[in-house]
Amino acid sequence: MVSLAEPRVSDGSDDEIRARLARADSALAEEIRKSETLARVTQAVASSGDVDACVQAVIDGARDIIGADYGAFFYNVVAEDGESYTLYRLSGAPPEAFSNFPMPRKTEVFAPTFDGVGVVRSDDITKDPRYGRNAPRRGMPEGHLPVRSYLAIPVTSPRGAVLGGLFFGHAEPGRFTARDEALLVGLGAQVAVTIESIRVNAAALSELDQRRRAEERLKFALDSGRMGSWDLDVATRAYEASDLCKANYGRRADESFTFADLIATIHPEDRPRIMGAIESAIRDGADYDVEYRVILPTGELRWLHARGRAAQTADDGGARRLAGVSLDITERKRAEDRQKLLVNELNHRVKNSLATVQSIAAQTLRSITSPEFFREAFESRLIALSHTHDLLTRESWEGASLREVVDGELRAMAAEDRVTFDYASDLRLNPKAAVALGMGIHELATNAVKYGAWSVPGGEVIVAWRQDGDLLRLSWTERGGPPVNNPTRRGFGARLLERGLAAELSGGVELTYDPTGLVCHMALPRRALEP
Repeated sequence: MVSLAEPRVSDGSDDEIRARLARADSALAEEIRKSETLARVTQAVASSGDVDACVQAVIDGARDIIGADYGAFFYNVVAEDGESYTLYRLSGAPPEAFSNFPMPRKTEVFAPTFDGVGVVRSDDITKDPRYGRNAPRRGMPEGHLPVRSYLAIPVTSPRGAVLGGLFFGHAEPGRFTARDEALLVGLGAQVAVTIESIRVNAAALSELDQRRRAEERLKFALDSGRMGSWDLDVATRAYEASDLCKANYGRRADESFTFADLIATIHPEDRPRIMGAIESAIRDGADYDVEYRVILPTGELRWLHARGRAAQTADDGGARRLAGVSLDITERKRAEDRQKLLVNELNHRVKNSLATVQSIAAQTLRSITSPEFFREAFESRLIALSHTHDLLTRESWEGASLREVVDGELRAMAAEDRVTFDYASDLRLNPKAAVALGMGIHELATNAVKYGAWSVPGGEVIVAWRQDGDLLRLSWTERGGPPVNNPTRRGFGARLLERGLAAELSGGVELTYDPTGLVCHMALPRRALEP
């Protein structure tokens, strides 16, 4: 049996309908997005009180609405040598993208916008007959951002003045529609009204605002520099001082401070000189630039630096006002005094160090006949001296501990693990004692390495000290070295210990040549050692 029903053949109409609906939904969503963005930008422009923020909101929003790669706002500037244009705001590219190119001129492409003639919209600006007529160039300079789709809208005030132009570009052709143009024309009109309104209001408040800003900047600068301002009426001697100026003289902000109070505060020895400088500035127009001491109500002595100048010449040729600033320079003066003291101290230390080096050289020459041995011994002793100087330098030459001095010389001999310490407490040494004991320990350590306990494996040294009333008793005892014999002659090391160290620190030093090892006993007055 044959069915009379015709089979249904799909011709794709359902898919087409769905595709159309999808495109309609997409178009509607895009239109809603543009409308919402336009509303947001319009609200931002209407509520803006700043031209920069207003323009930036417009080009950012407009670029988003029409899908442009770049957006810019140029405004008209007429220079002395003709007409030029300055980049005002940019969107979609950093300022560096245009920094190497000259600003747009009124070429055939740009003229309609800068003259306020009308909108220029092109699907491909490179094919526009007006393109490339900007001698000496023929089109966009090398390295310029790519622009094919182009849309430019003049921004004209309600009075007909062309404020500038909005420019948008895209690297692909055919991206801007008539609908995009209509939206941006309306936005351009609104931004023109807003800019004009902002400028009118700004002009009305300009003088007052500039004066207020100038006063604020001046006050901030003076406060930052801790400078007080003052003003003296020449005829009446009326004196006005800022809060900081009063503080420089030890007065509170709410306290009265007259010209008589000012003069009375100046140190009596400086007062005649300051009065003469004031009169000279008033009479001759000389700069008032003085440093002087003041005595605060608390009795504290401070240094001030005052500078000023006469102004407002009177009918008789004299000055009506003397105004200026004052600065507390007490810390600077103290720093200068400290610097002088440090220079003198450095000079003293250099002389002492040179005398020590001279003594070391002379004593080494007397005890060593061979030039090679002299060089070795002399350099070794200079290095020992430098170790102690390095230690004192780290301590700002205020002193060093006895243990640090001994450790420094032992490290130089690589003998830290072959010494035993025996003491109850460390002792702080003054710089002179640190240098003297450092040299003494160096001589003992050098002798131990060459001839004594450290010249053989297993030898050791015991360093001990204790405080006995007003004396420090320090001993150096060697054990486990070669047998010791009494020397036939006293070398530099022995003389430095027994005579030099004893004399330098007003104490006693005794060397005992025990067969089991050298022993050095020191008895040094603590008053010569401690800072």
